[in-house]
Amino acid sequence: MTRDATGDDEITVSERTPLVGAPEDAASAWKPGHSRSSTLASIASLRNIRITTAHKASTVLGVFYVIVFIASAAGAFLTIPMTRIYEDILCHEYFDKAPGEPIDEETCKADAIQSRLAYLFAVLESLNAGLSCLVALLWGIVADRIGRKPVLAISSFGYVVYVLLIMIVGWFSAVLPARLVWIASAAHLFGGQPAMLSAIYSILSDVVPESNRSISFMRIHVTSMVGNLISPALASAMMSSTGPWPVMLLTFILYIIAAVSIVLIPETLSHRSDPSGDPESRHATFKSRALQGLNQLKDSLSIVRIRSIALILCICIVSLPVILCTFQFMVQFISKRYHIPLAETGYVQSLYGISHIVVVLLIIPFISALIVRPSLPRWLRVSDEKRRDLVLVRWSYAAYVAGPLILAVSPSLPVFVVGLVVMSLGSGSASFIKSIATSHVDPEHRSRLFTLMALVEMASSIWAMPALAGLFSLGMRLGGEWIGLPYLGVSFTCLIMLVLALFVQTPAGDRGDEESTPEQDSGAEHT
Repeated sequence: MTRDATGDDEITVSERTPLVGAPEDAASAWKPGHSRSSTLASIASLRNIRITTAHKASTVLGVFYVIVFIASAAGAFLTIPMTRIYEDILCHEYFDKAPGEPIDEETCKADAIQSRLAYLFAVLESLNAGLSCLVALLWGIVADRIGRKPVLAISSFGYVVYVLLIMIVGWFSAVLPARLVWIASAAHLFGGQPAMLSAIYSILSDVVPESNRSISFMRIHVTSMVGNLISPALASAMMSSTGPWPVMLLTFILYIIAAVSIVLIPETLSHRSDPSGDPESRHATFKSRALQGLNQLKDSLSIVRIRSIALILCICIVSLPVILCTFQFMVQFISKRYHIPLAETGYVQSLYGISHIVVVLLIIPFISALIVRPSLPRWLRVSDEKRRDLVLVRWSYAAYVAGPLILAVSPSLPVFVVGLVVMSLGSGSASFIKSIATSHVDPEHRSRLFTLMALVEMASSIWAMPALAGLFSLGMRLGGEWIGLPYLGVSFTCLIMLVLALFVQTPAGDRGDEESTPEQDSGAEHT
């Protein structure tokens, strides 16, 4: 039994409700004489399977915290061993040595090998982003049609397949070329990150009261950060003694655990299908939902006519390099530039994660409360929360400009870590820019605004990773301190973000939840 979206106890749909219209005897045991339709109906009904699921909002949140933590930890575990495995594969190919023949890791730091490795992962990330964007709208429609839980389960299964394909190509490197790892991107056709995040936030929105929704979202984000924080250090500790493959296997197991745990999550979508179960009616309903989704997308694009929203979307287009340069790319860059084993790079990632959490949980709340205090000098004080968010996002982008600049010119690893600490001061920029964007549109358009921003950010992955790989290869060819060229490029994109943010404005007047259209907001802003 599940609760409806309002939290009442009325039964809407249960784990034992048949997925298709089937007669009562459709759940009988398997018999040789059964037809295919009766067999499928028997499987769909699942009357003999009883799975206890969470119902209370607090319980659902607790289960989600566990799932998000495990999935985030798995994603962070994947980066370092995957980089080392494919670096070794490309190293054996470059020196024309048989797989399994030992090669010192330092030998694999040759510029040609590192350039190929950077491009290998750049194309992989671009394919992941492209395919995820391609199917994002479709899976959103499916989630509205059959439920959030199936889409979440399918997306989680896609990540399991993704890691499995990466492991297969890496394990059978003697017969499979390294570039075949790109086929793993096909697993993102199962939904990928946009579908998974959409399903998670949709379920939470269904079960959590609106008054607690933002807090719940923040806690989910912090849970994800904690998972990303501890995993790199643990991966480094494991790899130092076990090598990369046990860590890869642990990643695979963690993704499976996260996927299986979804059975504990209730379905929160209220199904109001045609009781007749007419296939033509169902087809018409799906078609109408698809058309409705396309119309909503067209309506969402009208938001772009608001000048500040257009500027914010431009910021989203160039914002991803500052995020990507701290994940897999940073692992490879640190190992190459400072001549340390890949197994030890996870400690640097964890230090950055600690700085990130300290900024988000301590520094940002303190500064946010401080600069609106009436007792503060006028030249430091801001008039209201909207103006505060705009000021803080500009300060965050200034930290993003300075941080990567330090990373680019740092002569040693300690100076590089200082650059990461400076860079972490911009950690709240994503929340601030979303808050500013929200103030420019009415409540009816806000969910569409977030979807549009997420798609723009995901689409920017298509160019961001290849750009970093290209600058990395160019820097190695130029030699010397030019190896820091990728982070100079990141600093430049952050400067663009800062300049664009200087032209973003707060809404004219206090709209609050005033019912207004994007056209009205646009006109108000330009007047």
